[in-house]
Amino acid sequence: MDVRRRISGFTLLEILIAISIISLLASIGYPSYQQYIVTANRAAAQQFLLEAASVQQQYLLARNGDGYASQDALIGPGGLLSPPSSISTFYTITNVTNSLATDPPTFTVTATPIVDSIQQHDSELTINNIGSKTGVW
Repeated sequence: MDVRRRISGFTLLEILIAISIISLLASIGYPSYQQYIVTANRAAAQQFLLEAASVQQQYLLARNGDGYASQDALIGPGGLLSPPSSISTFYTITNVTNSLATDPPTFTVTATPIVDSIQQHDSELTINNIGSKTGVW
């Protein structure tokens, strides 16, 4: 009696074809995914800049028009705002005020992309005391 078992499984050719198809799909989808990440990081930085501008206006009102918060008072340890790691990993946030030299006082909050991060080719984002924005908003 000749009983042969049929061994089920995939052949090497079938596995190679499946790997080729998966590689092709990944090579098409990965650049789109990277662009999505860049856009999401930019949106987070934009939201933080809007929040910083709002805090600056509240600070000015609380001080009866006597100036905006400095870099250390606004951003940093013990400051009014602390950028989350999802922003500080990709952007350097700076705040420049000109409270003493001008009437009315001014501020500009800037998010500069960090070199060697995924955002390095993104534009610099700024917002100032009159709500004027520069960069890709």
